[in-house]
Amino acid sequence: QESKKTDPSSFDLVKKSKIYVDEIQDYTQIECLVFFYLGGPSGLFLAGDPAQSVVEGTEFRFEDIRSVGHFVSGSGSDRSYILQKPKIVNVNFRSHAGILNCASSFLGLLFRYFPGSARQLQTDVGLFQGARPGLMHKVDMSQLATLLSDKLKGTVVLCHDECARHLRHMLGGYNFVYGIRESKGLEFKSVIILDFFRELPVGLQKPWRNLLLKREGLDFEKKYPLVGTYLKLLYTGI
Repeated sequence: QESKKTDPSSFDLVKKSKIYVDEIQDYTQIECLVFFYLGGPSGLFLAGDPAQSVVEGTEFRFEDIRSVGHFVSGSGSDRSYILQKPKIVNVNFRSHAGILNCASSFLGLLFRYFPGSARQLQTDVGLFQGARPGLMHKVDMSQLATLLSDKLKGTVVLCHDECARHLRHMLGGYNFVYGIRESKGLEFKSVIILDFFRELPVGLQKPWRNLLLKREGLDFEKKYPLVGTYLKLLYTGI
């Protein structure tokens, strides 16, 4: 806003008629404010999934985006900066039903035990049927490295971001190892989520087990709020 007043010619160079932003849940309100000033509300197309808000330092709700419009419009009668209510799209054109059903099961746990962590939406529906994700137990790293260099070549390995470098080394320098947060917004044909549960903080191992076995007990959300964060992370990875 300051540059718009002091250097309008430079501002006009960066101002756009249309701005399309994906993964909007990863942006702060300050960054969203910049989008408003550069494109105006009629020039914005924002898309995202509140349940995939896993970037540290952000806590996203679409209602917060509309509040930015209220801030820009100020106390005057100009309502043009206030965005329309978000439209919800539940048909998934990217993943088949096998993957979506698996992701929805963890999303259901998030909505049930952490109802305030994200807006509760309907389950995504896929256009095609497909196999459920497989589960590998007690994976031998050397064998997995061999498979990734041969039959599974090109498969992307996802993990906790802080473990990516270590797992890349354990897999013989395999290049396609990424943290889940690091790879957000990208699309891959084949994915392995590696050591997600084993690399959870020690203090969350038992609560996770109790959650999956439905032995969570009272005040679970208050006692273990970080479990909700990791539920979002696993859902995002899937």
